[in-house]
Amino acid sequence: MKFTIACVALSGLVASSAFASVLPNTTANGMVKMTYDRAAWATIAPDAFYTDIHGIPTGDFGPTADTDGQRWMFPDRIEGTAWDGADYPTDYLTGITSPLVQPSGGFALPVNTYGTNSFAAQHKITDYNSTTNPNGFIGLGGSLRVTSDFNEPGASIWWDHLALSQDPADSVWKLYATSGPGQGSIFELVNVTAETINGNLHLSADYVFGGTDWLMFLQDVNGHMDTAMVLGHIKLVPVPAPGAAALLGFGGLVAARRRRA
Repeated sequence: MKFTIACVALSGLVASSAFASVLPNTTANGMVKMTYDRAAWATIAPDAFYTDIHGIPTGDFGPTADTDGQRWMFPDRIEGTAWDGADYPTDYLTGITSPLVQPSGGFALPVNTYGTNSFAAQHKITDYNSTTNPNGFIGLGGSLRVTSDFNEPGASIWWDHLALSQDPADSVWKLYATSGPGQGSIFELVNVTAETINGNLHLSADYVFGGTDWLMFLQDVNGHMDTAMVLGHIKLVPVPAPGAAALLGFGGLVAARRRRA
């Protein structure tokens, strides 16, 4: 599957000060919510070549739009923690499809556990630690298939077993596909804010294609994609520690009793 894009290097988008409030030995748990801007995905390049299933241009060239038949790219299938991997060719065949309708707040991607794979096979085990393993993975319970109106039916990309990690080469947080033919960095996180809550990472950011592995792959056909266009938002919200949850509950109970008094 091939799309129209350009390689524009992005640097310095995530300032180190964004992580000033992350404390030592911060770990990760909870839930990631991922939203996508359908219009941005559909028009990240102003126009594109139509191609056959093999990605070979058919000679037709047209503008992109957030309308049926003109969408440059869109997510059309998402799988959760039970997903082992995409079978070829059945899971790659898209047929006539439409963009996913995202639930309120975005797609829910639970964070994997430490040490033991709590999801299906091939999902990345979480091993992030702000002190001992700051470039470790935050494994997510989700896999995503994307397609394009500019490709003949049957062409798609699977981004299997998603995970977040801070790239040691440039210190930029990125979203990765960690297994299967589509593995590699997909999006860069920008406008990042991060802090430690009850010992766990709370992270909020927008995402762009930036200078990722998939940007490098997709650029080989055309060269005018807006790699800095914000395509959506990612937010990691940790689960409160049991003691903190109990304390909050006790505090609320005390406050309620005081109000009644």
